[in-house]
Amino acid sequence: MEVYKLDRIEEGIAAVENTDGAMLFVSASRLPENAKDGDCLTFEKGRFYLAPAETEFRKKVIKGLLDDLINKK
Repeated sequence: MEVYKLDRIEEGIAAVENTDGAMLFVSASRLPENAKDGDCLTFEKGRFYLAPAETEFRKKVIKGLLDDLINKK
């Protein structure tokens, strides 16, 4: 299962980033209706699906990294 991060949607085109950092551009109509910037998606059997557990996990990791950076003196 491949995981992508939705970077942005502009003019009906979605920019999604794979785990290698490569950007892919697909029609926003191929994404779930409620997908928003920052959401993680999986791609299975030719379709994108929301991956809320992965999104929350990545948010916690990033928050921890920011907290560590801010609290280091």
